Amino acid sequence: MSALRVGRIAALNMYPIYHHLERAGTADMEFTDGLPAALNAAVLDGRLDVSAMSSIEYARHAHRLRLIPVASIAADGAIDSIQLFSRVPVDEVQSVAVTPHSATSVALLRVLLGPEPRFETLTDPPEAALGKVDAVLLIADEALTGLRGTLGPHRTDLAAAWHDLTGLPMVFAVWAAREDVARTRPDEIEAFGRLLAEARARYEAEAAEVVAAAAARFPFPEHEIRDYFRRLRYDFGPAERAGLERFLERAQAAGELALVPALAA
Repeated sequence: MSALRVGRIAALNMYPIYHHLERAGTADMEFTDGLPAALNAAVLDGRLDVSAMSSIEYARHAHRLRLIPVASIAADGAIDSIQLFSRVPVDEVQSVAVTPHSATSVALLRVLLGPEPRFETLTDPPEAALGKVDAVLLIADEALTGLRGTLGPHRTDLAAAWHDLTGLPMVFAVWAAREDVARTRPDEIEAFGRLLAEARARYEAEAAEVVAAAAARFPFPEHEIRDYFRRLRYDFGPAERAGLERFLERAQAAGELALVPALAA
């Protein structure tokens, strides 16, 4: 049987999980790197078997996917790497150039801003885009880099805004396999779920090692990476499930989701 084709988010935020997945992986797993939107598409069109996926894209296509409910990427407050940079206060924003790399963050921004602001896809460098629109939405390493510079006089952390609104964690990504793969290769998907749970536990036990490895791979100093990782959550427990359910309900009300799927136990 062919190797399980696994999507690997090429950003700092998911490195703690992939650090151990890579070491536990065998010839039975083949990794493909990409940002969330690209990996979402690769799962849905059959080029990948399993991946971390934007939570809103999982929900939009839940009938074609099998949730692996043992891990996620979430935040219970400010996360830094999901940022709206604006030249006006957030409650005055009327136009936004949004990252093409994340579906969940765009849907969350619509939930937070309401129906009025105009969204367009970010195609220019963020600094240039801010000369044309009120705000730009950046994610992952681009957002972290923006925070280190002078991009925009106003900065809004979307995970913090969500927590202020609901008191719940924000789940940005879940793990899912294609339904046909889960049906025809159940033992492999079950084993992969155990690897995810093990990777999460290993990171919690060996955080210093993971931070050092990440600093050798990404253009951020160890102390920044350590602080950043402390803001992230990788489990999928009752709080994350409640936060995801609330987000999907809000996304449906905002017109970003047709149907809220039941989340597998």
